Amino acid sequence: MTIAAILLAAGASSRMGSPKPLIPWGDQSLLAWEIDQLMASCVDEIVVVLGSHAEDVRRSLGDGARYCVFNQRWQHGRSTSLVKGAGALLREGRLRPDATVIQNVDQPTRADIIDRLVDELIRARVDAVQPSYEGHGGHPVVLAGHVLPLLARAEERTLGLRGVLKQHPPLRIEMDDEPVVALDLDTPDRLPHARSLLGIPEGP
Repeated sequence: MTIAAILLAAGASSRMGSPKPLIPWGDQSLLAWEIDQLMASCVDEIVVVLGSHAEDVRRSLGDGARYCVFNQRWQHGRSTSLVKGAGALLREGRLRPDATVIQNVDQPTRADIIDRLVDELIRARVDAVQPSYEGHGGHPVVLAGHVLPLLARAEERTLGLRGVLKQHPPLRIEMDDEPVVALDLDTPDRLPHARSLLGIPEGP
């Protein structure tokens, strides 16, 4: 069984004021930390989709740059990055993964949460799973392999991932004891709380 992950890191980070992938996160960048969490999980294949500040981000990753693909259309919305990531996993000669984790760089999570969601998808034999926190949908989302071609055709006008999940409603996994699944790092003021939840020391 093959488990893949698409990590979206292409946005302009306009509200953050600096590139989100390069945010200091302990002794490394946020994106590098997220790649490490994916590598520590059940995930076998990783595709990191870059756009804005792509070369700076790629250089910062060192060997991790091998996971990166560039989305030339990143300015046209998040769905274009989903399409790029799904296309990379579906390219000719590559076996389609049995499950795919969809994660945004500004929604960091832990390896054990990823593992739990993938386990639930496989156990329940459903098309998608999504954590919930206090009644609201969280992240990351995990899709069954046969849904990936639909993701590769996602469009902004059909709501991107939201449109895919409308066709394949996810099994909600209640995680009210895991506020991590509700993190969304849009602005700098949200960083201290996120670091605290994930055990990341604040910088000097």
